[in-house]
Amino acid sequence: MIEDPYNQYVFMKDLKMIEALEIDYENNKVKVDLSKLYKNIDIAETLSNLTGKWIKKIHSDYVEFKDGEKINLKDLDYKLIKPLIWW
Repeated sequence: MIEDPYNQYVFMKDLKMIEALEIDYENNKVKVDLSKLYKNIDIAETLSNLTGKWIKKIHSDYVEFKDGEKINLKDLDYKLIKPLIWW
């Protein structure tokens, strides 16, 4: 059986990745729990490295960057961490 290109991506077959993803098809939203992919990950520092922004303050629920942008750490948009996932 030939699969379509979407289903041929290795990460979609990876059980570790599947466990880390929560897909809400009704609202077209994907949540990624990075702690299920990497042990002891510092999400705020990772976001700083991915975006090239300096951290101003880290709160329990969000990280605030020096440019004023705040990112909710409890509800990460997969688009922000997509480079990390693809890497």
